[in-house]
Amino acid sequence: MQFLALIVFMLVAFCGLYLVKRRKQGKKISRWLIGSHGLAGVLGFVILLAGLVRGYWSDWGWIALGLFALLLVGAFLIFGKWFKSRRTPFMLIAAHGTFALTCIGVLMYSLVTVN
Repeated sequence: MQFLALIVFMLVAFCGLYLVKRRKQGKKISRWLIGSHGLAGVLGFVILLAGLVRGYWSDWGWIALGLFALLLVGAFLIFGKWFKSRRTPFMLIAAHGTFALTCIGVLMYSLVTVN
């Protein structure tokens, strides 16, 4: 299930890159796209949690879960504040993406150490 969570997080990352591309081009980003990006991230988190509870007791897996929890909570708190004004500072978006890539890297490492 950790591998499935990794696939979901990779798809979420590509969706995030698409959102950044649209923003840099000055195109409008619908709330539906941003919401689906967040919901897909939550889905990946739930899949990862279910996989860890089912039996993949890797220390790095739990570290990845904790990092993804911080990522999700931070994203919903911080972006929720700016979501109403429709202009999130780009540095905040870049920090979110960088931290997300770090989380994905830790999850990949946990898969390597378990298997």
